[in-house]
Amino acid sequence: VHGVTSWLPVHRDGQVVGWTLDFMRRRSEGFRPAMEFLIASAALKLEEEGVEFLSLSGAPLATIAADSTTDAAEPAATTFSAMMDSVLDLLGRTLEPVYGFRSLLAFKSKFQPRYVPMHMTFADPAALPSIGNAVGRAYLPTVSIGQGFKLVRTILGR
Repeated sequence: VHGVTSWLPVHRDGQVVGWTLDFMRRRSEGFRPAMEFLIASAALKLEEEGVEFLSLSGAPLATIAADSTTDAAEPAATTFSAMMDSVLDLLGRTLEPVYGFRSLLAFKSKFQPRYVPMHMTFADPAALPSIGNAVGRAYLPTVSIGQGFKLVRTILGR
């Protein structure tokens, strides 16, 4: 086995209408383009089956550069929103060596995807530490409390 992908079904009205890439892993000494082969093979097979779409899923804490197709009529970002964007960008840069969010986005760009923004809404900014902890545990489940504190100090010390 050189690589493996896992796909999750996307339902609408009780029917599977698409598939979302859940995870992918490649043997480090294996066939280098294994992921490209597996994703392209899945795309062709799912197209044959008539699914509406195939999603490569998101790349959290990584953003694509704004281009000329961005809607210029969008209102300016709020101060809180701009602050959150800065914090998330810093967090993404800091965690890149650990998780590889940006390299994941670069990998997925090979497939010339259509980018669709994903947003998280929350009722109260005071919930952000709990939300951050939950997301952190999802992506870095083996990080100890001490490692977490060291990471926070690194982020705040910049």
